[in-house]
Formats: sequence, C-alpha cells, structure tokens
Amino acid sequence: MSEVDNGDAARGLTGPWGPVLVVGAGPVGLVAGIELARRGVDVRLVDREATPRAGSRGKGLQPRSVEVFDDLGVAGRVLAASRSRLAIRKYQGRAVLGTSDVVPGVPEPTPSTPYPRTVLLPQWRVEEILRERLADLGVTVEYGTELADLTQHSDRVQVLLKSASGSEHGWFSHVVGCDGASSTVRTLLGIGFLGRTDETVRMLTADVEVSGLDRDFWHWWPSADGRLLALCPMAATDTFQLQVGVGPDTAGELQVEQIQALVEERSGRSDLRIRRVAWQSVWRFNVRMVNRYRAGRAFLAGDAAHVHAPAGGLGMNTGIQDAYNLVWKLAHVLRGAPEALLDTYEQERLPVAADVLNLSSELIAQRVRGVVPGGAHDRDTLQLKVCYPGSELNGSPRNQQASEHPHVQAGDRAPDSVVYRADGTAVRLFDLFRGPHSTVLAFGSRSAKCADALARRFPDHLAFATLLPRAAPDAAPGTVFIDREGSAHQDYGIDGDTLFVIRPDGYVALRTTAPNETDILDHLRRFLPDGGSTSYVPEPKERFLQAK
Repeated sequence: MSEVDNGDAARGLTGPWGPVLVVGAGPVGLVAGIELARRGVDVRLVDREATPRAGSRGKGLQPRSVEVFDDLGVAGRVLAASRSRLAIRKYQGRAVLGTSDVVPGVPEPTPSTPYPRTVLLPQWRVEEILRERLADLGVTVEYGTELADLTQHSDRVQVLLKSASGSEHGWFSHVVGCDGASSTVRTLLGIGFLGRTDETVRMLTADVEVSGLDRDFWHWWPSADGRLLALCPMAATDTFQLQVGVGPDTAGELQVEQIQALVEERSGRSDLRIRRVAWQSVWRFNVRMVNRYRAGRAFLAGDAAHVHAPAGGLGMNTGIQDAYNLVWKLAHVLRGAPEALLDTYEQERLPVAADVLNLSSELIAQRVRGVVPGGAHDRDTLQLKVCYPGSELNGSPRNQQASEHPHVQAGDRAPDSVVYRADGTAVRLFDLFRGPHSTVLAFGSRSAKCADALARRFPDHLAFATLLPRAAPDAAPGTVFIDREGSAHQDYGIDGDTLFVIRPDGYVALRTTAPNETDILDHLRRFLPDGGSTSYVPEPKERFLQAK
C-alpha cells in the first residue's frame, strides 16, 4: 500500500487558494468541477465507480438548468442531442384515451426566456456532455477512487482516498460532496438525513428496446391500482425509458421475461416486445434532506443533501443548481471574498430543497395514479421562478406585494433579452452574463457613470453594460447596447434610470434607481474578492467587452 502526502506537492496548494476535492461525478459533481476549473481553481474530481454510470436515471432538464448549461458553454450540445416537444399519450389497452403536453401551457421562447420547455435527454448523455466540457478545461474524472476518511483542520481538509493503486493521503482547501443519496461525505461529516422511506411504493425504471411502439409519444397506461406503465422514447438512442410500478418485494434485477410480463399485464397488449434491457433500477419512495449544507470546509450538494421522488426530474435539476450556486461563492472566497459568503449557500438552497421535496412528492402521487401533468404545479417544475427573497446578498429591499410590483427585484432570476450593438449586431443579455464575472446593467446615463466606476474597481470580477432605448452619439463603443424593441426595459420593469448588479449565477443582487457608488461598493464587498487579490484570467470568449 502506497501513501502520498500531496499537501504541498504538484496537486497541493497552488497560491493563495488550494485544490478543491469534488466527490461524485454525476451531473452535480461535473457542474461543480466545470465551475471550479473555468475559474482557475485547482480541482480533483473523484468517483467510487470504476466507469461512468449507465442508464437514463433522470431524463428531464428543466429550463433553469438549460440556462445554467448556457453559461457553462454546453447548452448547444444539450439541445442538439435532446428533444423538447413530446406529448403524453394515455391508453387503455390499444384505445387512446387522450393526448397532452408534458407541461401544458408552456409558451414559445421569448426574449426573457429563450428556453421555456423541459428537454428530454438521458442522464448518461448529460454526463457525457459535461465530461467533454470538463476535459476542455483540462480536468478528467478519477474513476475507481473512493473517499475513505476526512479530517477537518482550521485551514485545510485532510482526506484518505483509496483506489486500485493504493491509498493516498491528501490535503485540500475544501471538499464538496456530490456523491448521492448514500453519500460518504455526509456520513463522515455526521450530518443527519431526515425524512422517510416508504417500502410499499416501488417503481422499476429501465432502458429498453421495444418493438411495436412508435417514438412520437410518451406512452402511458394508467392503472386503478396506481401502478402506472410508461414508455418514453430517449432522444438520439434506440431505447425507451420504461417506468412501471412494482410490488414492495421487488428487489434486484428482473429478467427480460419478467419485464415483458409486466408490460403485457399493465398495457393489456401482447404486441409490445422487449427486445433488450440495457439498464435497470428499482426506485423506492425515499424523501429525505439534511438540516445543514455545510460543516466547516465541507459542503453537500444534490442527492447527498436531498433525495426526491423522480417526478419532474427535480432531483437532478435541483442538484445542478446547488452546485452552480455554491461554486462561484467558493471560488470568490478562495480569492479573498468574505468567508461569510459561504454561509449564503445553505441560506439560499436549503429552502429550495424543502419546497422541491413537497412538490416532487405530490407529483409522484399523481404519477402513480396515472394523472397527466397539468396546472400551476407543473409550471413550478420549470424552476424559472426559484428565487432567494431572504438572501443576505440582496442589496436592495424587496416589495412583498409581487402582484402589485411585478418588476425584477433582488433575489430574482435575471431575465434574458435581445439588445443591439451600434453596428446593429444582436446580442443576448445571457451573452453578456456568460462567464465567471458579475455584471452591472445600467439603464440610463446616470447609472452608466456609476457602473463604469464600479467596473474599474473590480476589473477581473465585474463587467458592465449600458442599455439605452435609442442610440447615443457620445456613447462609448463596446459597452453600450440599444434596447431597440424595448424588451429589456419591459422585462426588467424599467421606468427611469436604474442600475442592477447581476451575480455570477444570473440572480439579481441589487436594484436601485438612486445609484450611489459608495453604497454599492459596500454591497459588492459582501461577495466580490478584494480588488487587489490574485486576478482571474477568463476564457477568451467569456468577457463580453471583447469584440465578437
């Protein structure tokens, strides 16, 4: 058995920050790894499995997660490989009972919401795309490497990693546990996993090849006993994801013949033939979450912090957004931002997980009864309305009467929009936000002067743009954009000169109609690294001030 102390070795503390260990290489861990790597933070990403996981598992990416992937530079790959327009068709035997959208009433893309629909893509393909992006950044997953022990010190975390080549003692600045419902990180931290498991509710999920069924619909056979049969075609594959309720004694893998019998029994049809089972797993009703997301220098994200019913794909999506919320804060603290910034991770994300647990439990109760999605609950699954009304990072007060005051406020998602350069080139606000920086949006000349001064104070962490309703002859090129159709002014609820600070994760940190540089500087120092700290060198395409 070999032991290596990497505390000050090649993978050790490189400068004022050190390597971060991410445990678990599912979608959540991969997002965490990408966010760290593109911010120039040394990261190791380990996973106990010998190879990447197979299987569709989660298959739905919600619009907010697609927006996250837009920022990470992989939305195009995801959309090219997925499908978003797939209707649910319900049957009784061969008879069609009705057809409806997966999420009824979802509008077409708008300037504020370019990705309004859930996209269907098997989880293995999501992970493959994220691994490709991680490799673009020079990081590979260390498969077959398991976290065995963890000891926290005041300034570092010591861990024991085990792999086929032996044991390794390593030192890391922080540990992020993205290692699933049976999280080793959570266990080693001694954090409880509160909730319940109902052994009487079980569902078989499998990737299968089926003959006798078209790939134009998500096919459902509801049942009076609550044991729904559903077959969903997976984009860019030959498989369907099969979901079928099974008895409480079902455990382990089923034989193809057993799955065939279930399909015949629940569908009432003998013409549907299971040709091959590529992957399968039995899910049980397990709804749990932690009461804290942080213990010293260690954090939990995704299923390590909360497990949900699978309806709505909310587990994977909520976990992706956990990592997206955490890692920019961690990178900022490693570069000199206040340590208290890390406390806002739990403050913002724990209430979201609690809400999602309630929503997913209600959706799965409908699902097993064969109820087709519909109504406000399913629009909630899009996660575009997730906000942080009580965050300590909010630098301006919120109006609690949202119906009377509908404009974008601190803690809300920052909408997209289409604006134009002086030469007429169209630019999305998401293009301006993309990258690891925060952004100051200035609607008006007074706010523009303040925004320019603020960006000069934080040249490596803050960019700015001025949005005007019409061209201004004395405007500085490259920083002024024309809101020709007025969509940005409308979507942000602008009525006069207004300044916004947009966080790196696309949420509004501050909205003010009376910009004061001193006050805004005090606010920015809550989460931006000190202006004199080690600078970050962005990827070339991630700073919008550069010519496109």
